[in-house]
Amino acid sequence: MFSEKELNLEETELREQISLLSQEELARYLILEQSAFKRPGTYASLNSLYFLGAHHFYLRRWLRGLINLVLGVTALTLILGAALLYGAAILLAMAIVEIPQLLNYEHLVHAYNNRAMRQSLRQARKSLR
Repeated sequence: MFSEKELNLEETELREQISLLSQEELARYLILEQSAFKRPGTYASLNSLYFLGAHHFYLRRWLRGLINLVLGVTALTLILGAALLYGAAILLAMAIVEIPQLLNYEHLVHAYNNRAMRQSLRQARKSLR
């Protein structure tokens, strides 16, 4: 996990590289970045449904999202069935694991957006060659 200072420094370096793009590359970059950019508020909202893993899917972390979804459905099935205690224990364990995600959601989204900027920059440079 990166600190906010490291993320800001990385973003500044990326923005400096973006400022050196030609007009055509910049136009392509802006299209790519806009489609890849994620909002911290959306991630935080989706995290309220932590047991479905939607916040992981939002940041394209497919495996973590799938694990959350399977565990969440299993827990809900147990709660609706005869094993209320086991289902509640699974949900509680999931909540404990997800608390750091919720507390660090801005860092997670910032890191994702920096990766998306880097990838968009790479694709914009490559697409016109």
